Amino acid sequence: MSELQRLLNDPRFRPADKTQRDSGAGPETNLGNVLRVVSSLHARAELQKPPASPQDWDALILRVQAAARQAREIEAQAREREARIEQVLDQVREEIHASNERARTAEMQAREAQVRAEAQVRAAEERARAAEARVRAAEDRARQAEEWLERVQQAILSEFSDLTDQEAA
Repeated sequence: MSELQRLLNDPRFRPADKTQRDSGAGPETNLGNVLRVVSSLHARAELQKPPASPQDWDALILRVQAAARQAREIEAQAREREARIEQVLDQVREEIHASNERARTAEMQAREAQVRAEAQVRAAEERARAAEARVRAAEDRARQAEEWLERVQQAILSEFSDLTDQEAA
């Protein structure tokens, strides 16, 4: 902003009198003057700069080479990190796969154990029903045998009661 102020205050950009301003010389004339002055200022600034020495160029080249070397090192480090990350991810994938396989195997074993247990329970229930049926049959036979024994005892007592009564008399 200060350079703009300096240019505006520069007498070269001010018209000499009011008649020149009114006579048809518009802001384009002043703008042309401004452009001429700015370009001359840039030309003077370029002339005032000393030419770059070969040592400056050598230093610049060394800086560019150092920057490129550092960029290559950073890129190599990034590739190494990426490779390590990929390796870790591969290991994690393998471990997840192995874990899934172990889980599937455990689930299959659990299902097989459940099926075997259910079969054993059914077999045990069937054996228990068969045993209960045998017990009922045995109880029926025992009851029938007791009934027959009772009849036989009654028959013996009734048939031999005459003999026992005669001996007693």
